[in-house]
Amino acid sequence: MRNGVQTLIVIFLCLLICSNVQTDQAFAGGDPDGPLLMSGMYLYMADAAIFTDCRTGRNLPVAMEGDNRALEEAYLKARHHPGEALLVTLQGRIVERMPMEGPGPVAMLLPEKFHRVSPGEKCGLPSR
Repeated sequence: MRNGVQTLIVIFLCLLICSNVQTDQAFAGGDPDGPLLMSGMYLYMADAAIFTDCRTGRNLPVAMEGDNRALEEAYLKARHHPGEALLVTLQGRIVERMPMEGPGPVAMLLPEKFHRVSPGEKCGLPSR
């Protein structure tokens, strides 16, 4: 009986670890079926942008390619003051790119299709 319980625990742990690996691969852009729908806080200043994913809290620089121009323009129109982070929704991938400065490559968000900017909201919670 004891060996049966140990076997079940080992199987459960293996399944748990394998499911986490698949989730990380999909989040990292490893999904061959296409980009992920993502929401996060976006901040653009001094020709550089940072995206903080709502689901994971991960901070990523934003690659200046794909649908970045539409994302940047919508952010600049919607913000009230420089340095303000706004909630954005987009389809994107995590890709490896060389940074503007320093060693690389580094993980970056590639915005493939910008959907919307939502001023006054923060990662699923309306601001008060």
